[in-house]
Amino acid sequence: MPLGWYLAQGLYPLGPDSSDDDEGPCELPDGRVVCGPHGLVVCGKCCSDYSFMDEDVDEDKDEHEAHSPASLPLGGMRTQYPSTNRVLADRSPPPFSGTEKRRGTGRAFPTKFCPPSPTITPAELFAGRRAWMRATRYTHRNDPGMLLLLTDGACLNNGLANPKAGWAFVHHAGTGTDDPDGVAQGRLEAKGPFGDDAIQSSNRAELRAVIAALRFRHWVGENFHTVVIATDSEYVVEGSTVWAKNWVQNGWRTRARAPVKNSDLWEMLLGEVERWKEEGMDIQLWRIPREWNGVADAAAKKAAEGHDVDKWTEMIGMAV
Repeated sequence: MPLGWYLAQGLYPLGPDSSDDDEGPCELPDGRVVCGPHGLVVCGKCCSDYSFMDEDVDEDKDEHEAHSPASLPLGGMRTQYPSTNRVLADRSPPPFSGTEKRRGTGRAFPTKFCPPSPTITPAELFAGRRAWMRATRYTHRNDPGMLLLLTDGACLNNGLANPKAGWAFVHHAGTGTDDPDGVAQGRLEAKGPFGDDAIQSSNRAELRAVIAALRFRHWVGENFHTVVIATDSEYVVEGSTVWAKNWVQNGWRTRARAPVKNSDLWEMLLGEVERWKEEGMDIQLWRIPREWNGVADAAAKKAAEGHDVDKWTEMIGMAV
């Protein structure tokens, strides 16, 4: 994806040139970069970590000023933003504070979300529309601390030659697939979160979408106590709430003693559930009909058409 596509969604800030914007990073007189809202180099609430830029200042301040990273590069991609003439570094960013990749141990599992009626839609039930910065989150109509995220995965030529998978999730109320606001999406990587080679498949894309949604923001910092993931994937809902309990006990093997497929993503997903549980937030999964998930579905299919991505990449949403 081009840099402008990510910037249009507020996926990361514009960089030191945005020092007058209290929602982005600020460059201090000594060259250090901190988050605008809180003045921190590493900020859990903003999901930002600019500590890697301190090394550039110490080693060569002139080089830092000429080629300062705009902010956190996604997968180490190199590109240039015309209005600032600054270049993103050819390297992956360091882990965000509190969002390191971790394997779940079985201490916590997501639960199933039970709507009051099987016919009520996500738009009807999560009609609270609570504002955060310039975003309008989908919140439960009776509980503003309950957030809805809609996820989906897609794979072109699934199970055939040359499959290409993509994932997407809806994180705030945009205007649909023609407007990128509110939708985050990406290609499924050729390697898993822990460096293992992986296949392109719809099941992996579905799991990847949920993981990306959970890691996108410091949701507790927006005062949410529960995140409800709405997905049309039975594989994701049943796998994470039921099957995974047996897989953990059996050392990630099935009853037939075969290795569990996509175990790296399952472990990563459970790791996210455990991490949020430690911060006092619960994760629930709601299986919805495919026709209720049109925006995420269309975005995932579009993402699957994009360029191949080799290494695992992070998509961290800044305040938008």
